[in-house]
Formats: sequence, structure tokens, C-alpha cells
Amino acid sequence: MIESKYYKTWEQYMAEHPEISEREEKAMSSRMQTYEEMMFGFVMFLLI
Repeated sequence: MIESKYYKTWEQYMAEHPEISEREEKAMSSRMQTYEEMMFGFVMFLLI
């Protein structure tokens, strides 16, 4: 796994935001992780 202060896994995001309810977590989890990975890939593309 990549160590980064910008890229976060869903588990790390949830640990930092305990206010998110279980219901919200189910609705958000797949979308948030996908967007995070897409954004990270885009930034890496720009840097290369």
C-alpha cells in the first residue's frame, strides 16, 4: 500500500470521520473509493 497524506483508503477515511452513520457508509463506500482512486491516478498522470 502506498503511504501518502493525500491518498486514503475507505477504511482510513472512516477512521477519520466517525460521524458517518452505517446507512451513509453503505451509500458512500463504493463511490468514494472509486473517486479517490481516479483522482489519485489523474494526479499521477499529470506528474509523469
